[in-house]
Amino acid sequence: MVTSGTTFTVEQVRAAVGAGSLAPSIHNTQPWRWRFRDETLELSADLTRAVPVIDPDHRQLLVSCGAALLNSWLSLRAAGLDVEVGEFPDGPDLTTGRLATLTIIGHRPPTEDEIRLAEAITSRHTDRRPFTPATLPADEVRKLRHAAEAEGCWLAVLTSEDARVELSVLLARADWIQHNDPEYQAELASWVRDDPQAADGIPRTTALSSAEPRTEEFQTRDFTGGTGGEPASAEEAAERARTEPVERPGVLVLGTDADGPTDRLRAGRALARVLLTATVERLATSPLGQALDIEASRSLVHSLTGGTGLTQMIIRVGYPDMSAAPLTPTRRRPVSDVLEHLTDA
Repeated sequence: MVTSGTTFTVEQVRAAVGAGSLAPSIHNTQPWRWRFRDETLELSADLTRAVPVIDPDHRQLLVSCGAALLNSWLSLRAAGLDVEVGEFPDGPDLTTGRLATLTIIGHRPPTEDEIRLAEAITSRHTDRRPFTPATLPADEVRKLRHAAEAEGCWLAVLTSEDARVELSVLLARADWIQHNDPEYQAELASWVRDDPQAADGIPRTTALSSAEPRTEEFQTRDFTGGTGGEPASAEEAAERARTEPVERPGVLVLGTDADGPTDRLRAGRALARVLLTATVERLATSPLGQALDIEASRSLVHSLTGGTGLTQMIIRVGYPDMSAAPLTPTRRRPVSDVLEHLTDA
């Protein structure tokens, strides 16, 4: 049953913004700003937190903000509020306008799925531990695919050996390019944090852990700023993927039919829903983004799915090896740093 005539409370606004801040973002930059006015939460991009070398057209920034939007919407839905989402109400220019709005239109009981996903927001985190050899059951894949489709996106699973080898090659090539790009390394270093209490960026412990040797099919991002050793060549990656007994996680490719600002924002919403669904199912996830950082290889990644449209994210997924100690989840900026104009609540 839907009822109207309700308003946001201060607690609901702060909880929604806090939930949004727990969304994943490239290098944990948290590139969003919120404003509350006229019973509406407004989401905008914080371009002072952009990473122009790795993300020159702000694609990943929009995906990050879309993930924050989904988290905030779920928080409000779990509170029993019926909330209308508006996308780019001022037009597609993210430098001057709002990315989205959340406007309360009444009360509506949340669904069981919305409650489960909202509860998973605080426990979801990027998990770079090794995976067990267990294969993802078809039912789990179906749930993750439906999560992406609920936000108007698609999700493909890379299962063929040829596709996985090609992805391994693309990741290795992209990793080599970034390893040898001084501008990329300087930008990355600017987001690595030595202070364990830092509210943004990549903790030094995470950076060092990313450089530890491990035998895996897909090269994960090295956050050490180029000090973790020379990455594998594309030829070495292909040979390793074909012959060595390595960790072989499930690989999901998340994409959209088009590639405009709205598509990228929705990709972020889909990403958040997929990751939260995986958390509910006790699956571990982490991104494989290097091949998408470079536009020339991004289209090649999509060709591996055999479909149409554009790839927006690649995700490792599987069951974590519980014998490996998890890293501490990265910290987030306080709500007061990202929320403005709460006085009218």
